[in-house]
Amino acid sequence: MRIFFLFLFVVSFSFSVQAQFETSKRKLNIAPLPPPKIQKKKNITPENNPTVVAPAIKFESTYFKNQEDPFLRGLPELPKVGETPDKTYALKSASEVYTEKFNEKLKEDGISPELYNRNISWGQFVVYTEGITIGARDFGAIDGDLVRIWLNGQLVTSQIYLENDFKNISLQLNKGLNVIEVEALNYGELSPNTGQFNFFDGNKELITVQYWNLGIGYRAKILVEYKDKILKKIDEK
Repeated sequence: MRIFFLFLFVVSFSFSVQAQFETSKRKLNIAPLPPPKIQKKKNITPENNPTVVAPAIKFESTYFKNQEDPFLRGLPELPKVGETPDKTYALKSASEVYTEKFNEKLKEDGISPELYNRNISWGQFVVYTEGITIGARDFGAIDGDLVRIWLNGQLVTSQIYLENDFKNISLQLNKGLNVIEVEALNYGELSPNTGQFNFFDGNKELITVQYWNLGIGYRAKILVEYKDKILKKIDEK
């Protein structure tokens, strides 16, 4: 009898151990808990937002109040607010700047600028024809020299480009003395303005040939008197 109970105990113990072993091999899938919900906080905007105004800071410098300050003695007088300074500074044109540089170059070479920067006279002549012709050209390098011609104070040609060949300009003279002026407008690429001017009467007779080396804005003047030609009588000896 004891043997029978012992046998039942052993059998039941073996089944219990096997059941526990099988249970240990099973996998348990445990789902993670969902994260707790976070409630979003609403931005609370105050209905009446007060405006903050920074206080004005008043600052007064003491540097320019004392006119006897040694620092101020070396400075020019500053105009007050709302005032226009009396002294004005005129802007120089490109031709004026070029003229100054050209004059400095002449002085460095020992040449007086007055040799070119001056008005010149080509003398006085008499003609017996109402019309005359001026042939103008550049006797130097063709570098863009420009001139213009005046007759008795009136502008005849506003601009003549001097080239290698002569350009002819016709003028109608008044009875008596006529003043003809030729003005240099620029230097071209090379200084000074170089020109040759041939004067012919209405019969294509040569009156005079003139050359110049002239500065910008200066003129050459020639006086031409127009007279009626008096014909001698045949029987007059």
